[in-house]
Amino acid sequence: MPAAAGDQAGTVPSTAPPARFATVLGLAAVALVVALHWVLPVTDPQTGRVTTAAAAALVLAAPLALLAAGIAGCGGPAAIARPALPFAVVAVPLIDGAARLLWLPAALAALTLLRPALLRLHARWRGAELAATAGAAVVADLAGSPVAVVAAVWLAAYQAGLLVRAGALDRLRPRHALMVAAAGATVGACGLVLAAVSGRPSGALPSASVLLGCTAAQLGLALAARRPIDRWTSGAPVAGGLAWLAPRLVTVHLWQLPAVALVAAVAVRVAGYVPSETFDARWRSDLPWWLLCAAAALATAVRLIGRVGTALPRTHRLSGSSTLQAHGRLEA
Repeated sequence: MPAAAGDQAGTVPSTAPPARFATVLGLAAVALVVALHWVLPVTDPQTGRVTTAAAAALVLAAPLALLAAGIAGCGGPAAIARPALPFAVVAVPLIDGAARLLWLPAALAALTLLRPALLRLHARWRGAELAATAGAAVVADLAGSPVAVVAAVWLAAYQAGLLVRAGALDRLRPRHALMVAAAGATVGACGLVLAAVSGRPSGALPSASVLLGCTAAQLGLALAARRPIDRWTSGAPVAGGLAWLAPRLVTVHLWQLPAVALVAAVAVRVAGYVPSETFDARWRSDLPWWLLCAAAALATAVRLIGRVGTALPRTHRLSGSSTLQAHGRLEA
């Protein structure tokens, strides 16, 4: 009887604001990208110049952010462009491969414009569009178009977020979500093995099987963890922190790379530091101060550039009728 009651409870739709859940997913996606660049950055030991993570790694980290954007939106193209434009001017010419970090904001801006059409598509197809986009990714892979594969899978991830927001996946129980995650991880792992056997370059964009499997794994884990996430974010301190962080996630996603690049340049050129290339004892001893310095540089960038990205329009004035929403925007 308790097990049956637990199963029934698992099918009750969540009443927590979806924006909080989406912000946690977006934070997890950004944390993954930050780890790619901060834990073991690709640093030239002579100049301290930092290179961004491989395209495949950034592409595989993006579906979770797209899922989050599908659930709660991302503030519109203007909100994305404000932190992206200074990054394009300052970081792209100075950091090798920095333009790759603009792929996700560009996709978010395009999908935000398409959101009304995608909502109508879901109202008509009732979730079948996910199978259609997955099939399109497979066809694009067979046709040898990796960019089209990425576009189709990213669209599927965003559309999955719309399904979550619409409540279409509320009846998916946690254990079933974990089964989806396990199946996706298995498909992705098989795709990686096939890529290695076929001699596919390690830095190339992932195949449809790898990207679809990774996306399914991320979606399944996110849905399985939704109730614990909702309970964790129900407290005022956590909810307030997420409301502050939500409009700054794009800024953090972009400017974490210049932050670690600045730390590397100063450490190598000024202090004569020689970066470690392996996970050895010296790497472990250096990691805390490396992360602390990079975090301080990122906090400064978010404070300066975040003001631009989250500033209210001149015509908007705070009044007694204005309220702070869970996604961090002021609305009258």
